[in-house]
Amino acid sequence: MLPQIIVASTCILITLYGVFKKNRVFFNLGYFIFGIIVIASEIGFFLQNQETIHLATAVLWTIQSSLALPNKLQYDGSKLAKSAAIKIYICLALINLFGIYLVGVSEVPDVAQYFHLILTVLPLVAIYLVLTDKVAISKS
Repeated sequence: MLPQIIVASTCILITLYGVFKKNRVFFNLGYFIFGIIVIASEIGFFLQNQETIHLATAVLWTIQSSLALPNKLQYDGSKLAKSAAIKIYICLALINLFGIYLVGVSEVPDVAQYFHLILTVLPLVAIYLVLTDKVAISKS
């Protein structure tokens, strides 16, 4: 379990770096890798005991990884770009809010709750940055 904690901590640091540098690619990369970790872990749990909750959890974090798939698309500051960013960040926050609950009712170490708590709050910071136009706009 220690290697997963180290990798999860690294993912959070990557995401924090993305927030502080206002770099969407690093922000998304942290969520993407974290989602892959959860998917692998939950599929392992599913293979051990065939409980469908593990499969459902893996699918939920597959959605997170899909939403956070890192790309280098230009952020043009349009209403459409803002709307999409806000919706994606709300989804990331909700998925990780559910993660806090799941850790509480499963055999996963409690330290994972703190990871999910941080990953619930960071999208709210990103939403604030988008809404207050603090994210650099790229000219095409």
